[in-house]
Amino acid sequence: MRSLRLPRPTAVATVAFAAFAFAAAMVVQDSGPNQAAHFALVRSLASGSAEIDPRETIDASYVDGRYYAAKAPGLAMFTVPWYGTLRAAGLQDESLASSAGYRHRVWELSLFGALLPMLALLALAYVAVERIAPDFGAAAAILLGAGTLLLPFATLFFDHVLSAALGFAAFVVMLVEREKRLGDWALAVAGLLAGLAIVVEFPLGVVAVVLGVLAAFASRPARRVASYAAGVVAGVVPLLVYNTLAFGSPTKLSYTNTLKEPVGGGAPVVGANEKGLYGVGAPDPRAALSLLASEKGLLVVTPLAIAALAGLPLLWRAGRRAESAVCAAVPLLFLVYNAAYYLPFGGQSPGPRFLVPALPFLVLPLALALRARPLLVAGIGLASAAVMTLATVTHPLTGVEYGIGTWLDLLGDGKVVETVPGWLGAPSRPAAAAVVALLVLALAVAVARLPVRLDWRGEGVLLAGALGAWILLALVTPDLLPADEVHGTFAGTAAVVLLLAAIGTGLAAALRAGPVALVPLAPAAVLAAPQLGERPRASLLVTIVVLAGASVFWARLWKTRTPRQRTYDGASHDVRVASPR
Repeated sequence: MRSLRLPRPTAVATVAFAAFAFAAAMVVQDSGPNQAAHFALVRSLASGSAEIDPRETIDASYVDGRYYAAKAPGLAMFTVPWYGTLRAAGLQDESLASSAGYRHRVWELSLFGALLPMLALLALAYVAVERIAPDFGAAAAILLGAGTLLLPFATLFFDHVLSAALGFAAFVVMLVEREKRLGDWALAVAGLLAGLAIVVEFPLGVVAVVLGVLAAFASRPARRVASYAAGVVAGVVPLLVYNTLAFGSPTKLSYTNTLKEPVGGGAPVVGANEKGLYGVGAPDPRAALSLLASEKGLLVVTPLAIAALAGLPLLWRAGRRAESAVCAAVPLLFLVYNAAYYLPFGGQSPGPRFLVPALPFLVLPLALALRARPLLVAGIGLASAAVMTLATVTHPLTGVEYGIGTWLDLLGDGKVVETVPGWLGAPSRPAAAAVVALLVLALAVAVARLPVRLDWRGEGVLLAGALGAWILLALVTPDLLPADEVHGTFAGTAAVVLLLAAIGTGLAAALRAGPVALVPLAPAAVLAAPQLGERPRASLLVTIVVLAGASVFWARLWKTRTPRQRTYDGASHDVRVASPR
């Protein structure tokens, strides 16, 4: 057995992670049906039962005359010991009748059930990145944490961050095992973590399957897969026990007979997820596009995801084939699953929350993209962090049809979330500003210490163009591709698809030929005019004309440029520069 040596956190990572932790810990979010269901299940398990009071939340199921939380039990199981500790300290005895008291009790549990796993996830991201891109671990981890949906969910008592941490931990253990050849015990540990992730959130079975395939691609595949599978089975045992004790069958899940309406005086109305398999049917292409590019789509509220996806080819060319395959497969499969669910955005959410467990798998390609184009990627990451911070300190649990504009309106009206200083009597706005300041500190410390020189002249123009394209996309999607699938037209959807194609191609051409490749995209700015937003067919015509004209320009420009190799820490990356004429 070989020794396991992990990279030690640097002073930069320590300061950045501490600032992030204090910022997230200060936020006291409003509760909602999802958090209420988890909170009710925690209290029930602590009292020795699985039944809940359905008057607390509509996220409940009705099985054999009893009500249960319509949630996987893992988060509640994980949090019960912390809940018991708080009760022993007298911190969970306050009456839950008042909204403030209820909110404070949920916040106390979120520190253990959401923030603690978030810090573990940041540490795992740091370890994983340092193995392939030394000195970029802190920056990549903080950009991932602050610039994606992980930030608001680190302050909410949802199960997404805990499941993401467990699923990514299984991946990191498997990567270390492949490099150090630690033996079958490490594969069993990876399987155990993957199984526990399923107990927390059922769709993490996607990660378990992908990692099982990864385990098979090595010597002794049968033995490796058997060790991994044994760990997975051991990990899901708590779920099987819970199902048996609660529902009388190890295979009956808590999503059986979920409520469609709040409990009233009559018989409960069930069947909210009766379509397909617990609400999962055939993938809907329109839903997939909405999850990515609507006003609350992943690429709109967190443009950092675009930069991370652009890093996948760099990860592949760096010789990390297994990592590349997993980091591409997991987000893709989660998108397919999410597009097949009857409620793609999951109700009130700052974005496509069911994609959160896939986000950590973007940190490796993100680190390679950051190393190749530090100013460009860091700038996009800071823009993402600004949106996620805005959502976190105003109201992240907005409806499907509300996004960045709503958060800006709330901020303009001075409506911010409660914070711990505000709870103790401090003015709400300065307290919220303190949260923002800590997040800025975390980002500044991590990004400012990048071991590269920033190309302000070349990448600065690219960054301006990329941010302009993102702002344009954010402005046009509410009218052309609303997240609410009831609205929207085919012409509007097609216009957004072509706009994405134009932006993606233009940025790719700019990376090869320089900022001049962004010039033909300038006429697309007219799409932001309100008159066009209300006319999807006219918008579609504009995008067709812009893309056609730009394609001719790019084709001619492409022939006048040649590639050159730039090397960072021993890894080669294609960089396109102008050839002398």
